[in-house]
Amino acid sequence: MRVAFFTADSNGGYPVPATNGGAVPTLIESLANENNIQNLCDMTIVSLYDKKAAKIAKEKYPRIHFVWVKVPKMLQHLDKVAFWLVRNFFKKEKAISFRSVFTLFWYIRFSSKFLKKEMFDKVILENNIPIANIIKKSSYQGQYYYHFHNTPRINAHCKDIFDQCSGYLCVSEYVGKEIEKNRSAIGPVPKKKVKILYNCIDTGLFKPMKNTDRNTVRQKICDKYHIPRNQHLVIFVGRLSKEKGPDQLLKAVMNMKDVTVLIVGGLLSGLNLNDSYQEEIHTLAKGLGNRAVFTGYIDQEILPLYYGAADLAVFPSMWDEPAGLTMIEAMACGTPIITTRSGGIPEYVGNIACVLDRNKNLPGNITKAMKRYFNLNKEKKERIRQDGIKRIQDNFSREKYLERFIESIKK
Repeated sequence: MRVAFFTADSNGGYPVPATNGGAVPTLIESLANENNIQNLCDMTIVSLYDKKAAKIAKEKYPRIHFVWVKVPKMLQHLDKVAFWLVRNFFKKEKAISFRSVFTLFWYIRFSSKFLKKEMFDKVILENNIPIANIIKKSSYQGQYYYHFHNTPRINAHCKDIFDQCSGYLCVSEYVGKEIEKNRSAIGPVPKKKVKILYNCIDTGLFKPMKNTDRNTVRQKICDKYHIPRNQHLVIFVGRLSKEKGPDQLLKAVMNMKDVTVLIVGGLLSGLNLNDSYQEEIHTLAKGLGNRAVFTGYIDQEILPLYYGAADLAVFPSMWDEPAGLTMIEAMACGTPIITTRSGGIPEYVGNIACVLDRNKNLPGNITKAMKRYFNLNKEKKERIRQDGIKRIQDNFSREKYLERFIESIKK
């Protein structure tokens, strides 16, 4: 079975392999990694070109076909200009959506021409709504599937393309139910076409450390950021955006003198952009003094060390998050989590995590939840850790992800 993946991240044009990060490229690389081992299908990935990604693809995934889309420098320059204009003259929180508009147009143009010339049994469109134009412009008549990592908000004037879609792979039941509704931008979608394909993580990377290693790593992190070693260490990982809710966590620890918060991330991974919300966060953090530490972007390869060193991970998501990879990354590392009842998050964390309602009392409820955990005895804390590790290994490892994917696109 010949399967082609079309992926063009609209918020930066991240390549596969995921050398620049990104949840979608990381998941596609997980499929490539396992298929390179198991060879369950003939896999082609059409990716935006990146020199480092191309090198890794050649060395690490010889059984996967990569087709590279090289964007002209003039269009890359236009993207930078458009991004600058939107950031400086319009709402900054919307600027990310304009970071690679011209790159996306070029990708669609290239990919539609490529699809006209090649024959595939299945085509997978990864998340980005406008790339439905690849099907329209190529007049492709075979089976194609949309893989939704988010709830679609537009249809890019391609409603006919979505209506003829062979199936919809959704990262959670929440997303599936949303696209089935009459008010859905692409819907209503027939329930029989919806398949739930839960995300995965690399449990070879995100895994618990031995206690001796954990103590050593924790000491190094505390020393690096000048954190007293007798402090409880609480970690937040994600964009510094209102949707992710870091302000809720900072408010929660305001009166907890024995807690230091590690804020890992920025507005967009790998970039140090400023916006009004980040300024608000930093102002709020001043009230905590040296008990609020901003690490900036942390590379994926060392992120598990930060998770593992923390006593708790808190993800107070304030929007209907489709899935929540950071939650299962933390659990896989043996770090208990506190999160919110948002979108598909409860489907991923099950009854292992502390799941709180999103309301005006959230900061206070986070405070109470943290205190309850810190007051548990050693045995109960260890049981929570082990239950979380087992849940992720049993349900979200990438070794089983390829098999679940193949099953989802079988007719």
